[in-house]
Amino acid sequence: MNDLLHKLVSIVITGALVALVGYASVSVRRRRVAREEANGPAPVQDPTQVLLRQAQQLDRTRDELAAQRRGPEALTPARQAADAWRRLTEARPGRFQAERRAALARLGELLDAVGQAEQAAQVRQEAARLL
Repeated sequence: MNDLLHKLVSIVITGALVALVGYASVSVRRRRVAREEANGPAPVQDPTQVLLRQAQQLDRTRDELAAQRRGPEALTPARQAADAWRRLTEARPGRFQAERRAALARLGELLDAVGQAEQAAQVRQEAARLL
């Protein structure tokens, strides 16, 4: 009976030690990886992705203001959106042409609506050159 109890206690103690060593090892590895990630270089984000999100947000803002019949206020985000789409087409040639044309068209409409026909014509000419 003593031998059996001794073996059971020995197995329990050995299992507990193995589990403790395994837990400590995993904890040390996690801390090391976290420290290396914190000291490593920051992930590089594609600047065109940031610009794309900005252009899309400016489009939404412009459209919301225009829908609320706040044309003069919508001109600022409309100009910024057209500029953002221009920078995107320069950064990624062959892409975003349709979005740039649409932004220029909306800007032209807003300029017409606030009585700036000459600027609207210039914007339409720029959009036409993109075809």
